[in-house]
Amino acid sequence: MNKKKVTMQTIADYLGITKVTVSKALNNQPGVSNDLKKHIWEVSKKLGYSKKESLKLMNEEKQLAFLISKRFFLENDNFYSQIYYYLNKECVKKNIDLNLYIINSLDEDNLVLPFSFRKNNLDGIFLAGEFTSQYMDSIVKLNIPVIAIDFYNYYIKTDCVITDNFYASYLATTYLIENGHKNIGFVGDPNYTSSVLDRFYGYLKAIRQKGLEYNEEWNIINNDTNGAYILDYSLPNTLPTAFLCHCDMAAWNILQKLKIQGISVPEQISLISFDNTELSKNCIPPLTTINISKQEFAYKSLNQLLWRINNRTSEPQRIYLTTQLIERNSVLTINDKNYVQLGIS
Repeated sequence: MNKKKVTMQTIADYLGITKVTVSKALNNQPGVSNDLKKHIWEVSKKLGYSKKESLKLMNEEKQLAFLISKRFFLENDNFYSQIYYYLNKECVKKNIDLNLYIINSLDEDNLVLPFSFRKNNLDGIFLAGEFTSQYMDSIVKLNIPVIAIDFYNYYIKTDCVITDNFYASYLATTYLIENGHKNIGFVGDPNYTSSVLDRFYGYLKAIRQKGLEYNEEWNIINNDTNGAYILDYSLPNTLPTAFLCHCDMAAWNILQKLKIQGISVPEQISLISFDNTELSKNCIPPLTTINISKQEFAYKSLNQLLWRINNRTSEPQRIYLTTQLIERNSVLTINDKNYVQLGIS
């Protein structure tokens, strides 16, 4: 005698609920409480329902942590908060518990890990933004799979998901050159993060390849060591016709500084930046910027961490994201006839 096949309708009839509710629970969709989901999973297993994916979700619920230094989780810059948003959204789909930890500079300097790390059985950790080598080392010593998001550290061997910042910066600088700019500055501290340093060297390659001048005075640093942007800095006496800015927030900041000096963008100075955050769309003028997909960051980071959990002995991997130039209104095409080099009186 053949055993009757167990379907979602079988489970629904057994529990006295709708088939839609059973489907949502077994596919880990919203609209069903966690307690009811677990009960439906248990009953489906008891009745012999064969959907392996749903049983796997029940048996392999994971605990993940998202750590980020406070200096990168600024209220006025939503790059990393968007990555976390999309990452958490993907985790919910997979029945994964993701906890956010914002690490202040004092705890980072003193190698203080979140207290809950001592009592939670973590399956994996995301490190976002950048941490010191010492702090990263203290995390790696926990022997928990780690993914670095948007940075890498040569001395700490972990998987990382990053953009090709060097090449993206090279392309952005070349875009300025193709629009007639021969004097181009860089806004950002090359020593702040590995990403900024790679963008700085991409910028240098582009201008030197074209035989253009690098002027150290045109390297503007407008954020402090804690990541906060400031206006208390001086512009050089002679200005370039364009600035490549290491991120949208840095571009917005120097835009305000130029306005204070009575200099208009892009009529007198052009700006191009990175990240394509909401800030780049809403400032006046809207910024030409390099789009970096926060959703793709989240998706690839999660997939890599889940893979790493099951492949701990494999060599660390570096995964690159693609970028895209978004043209808006902050870059002006110039030529020898309309070019006048600005100076600060």
